[in-house]
Amino acid sequence: MSDRWVVSHGDRELLSHNGLNTFDSLWDLNLDWFEAPNHRRNGWSGVSRHLLKRPDGGCCAVFVKRQQNHNFKSLFHPIDGLPTTYREYRNICRLKANQIPCPDLVLYGHRRRCGQWQAILITRALDGYQPLEDCLDALAEDDVRCRAALLASVAATVSRMHAHSLRHSSLYAKHIFVKPDTRRSIGGATPRFDSAVIDLEKMRLGFPLFGVAVHDLDQLCRHWRRSEGDWESFMGSYLSHMRSRFTARWLKGAVVPRTVGQIDRRPPVLDVRSRPGVASETPAETETVSA
Repeated sequence: MSDRWVVSHGDRELLSHNGLNTFDSLWDLNLDWFEAPNHRRNGWSGVSRHLLKRPDGGCCAVFVKRQQNHNFKSLFHPIDGLPTTYREYRNICRLKANQIPCPDLVLYGHRRRCGQWQAILITRALDGYQPLEDCLDALAEDDVRCRAALLASVAATVSRMHAHSLRHSSLYAKHIFVKPDTRRSIGGATPRFDSAVIDLEKMRLGFPLFGVAVHDLDQLCRHWRRSEGDWESFMGSYLSHMRSRFTARWLKGAVVPRTVGQIDRRPPVLDVRSRPGVASETPAETETVSA
């Protein structure tokens, strides 16, 4: 595969204004690590948080993921593989095409140097969003209406993802981000929330829908610190989005009974935060491919 450089239309001026419109300028950027680099197979991958200055004033927070020789193998690239950020970039495009909330793409690029892949992925930060568990912790346990509204938002996002045969494969609570939608939460009306999924490196197409859903839901259930009634509320909303009653009945039988009595038996889970991303409109993209 040749070198690749993809920039969202609206962000070309932003990057140019900050002197970051070339691969070298981004690769050599001196930033502290937001997440400690992950080293494997003689390669590494790390994430930094950075503030970009807007041409019209103010700042824009982004996350810059850089990696070298941090690859995955595929049928068409069985020897050298491809950067794992390339898979994440493709998954962002898939989700955006299907209007599923996920991080906004600013830039993706990769190149081959000295026999190794170097890759950069930039996404916008999630302003106002928090991990699912933090959002639930901020609500009183007896505030059934707010908790149900929050979980309904999460269920809608996850069910839409599954409806397009997309298996997240790492659907932990720390990879689901939520924020109150103040535009629609007015007066005594039922509160509304926006939710998005992040950390998309492992996402893949899967079949059948039942298998895709069971894998992700079981993973979420086992690693989600929650209060009594939260899982039932989430699953009720999730199943309401199922088009097939047959599939809904099978899922209810496959996932819900396995959670009975599970909440109180699990030890407390440490609050592990993940980097934010953002969910909004699909960015327009242009792509330049050089040899």
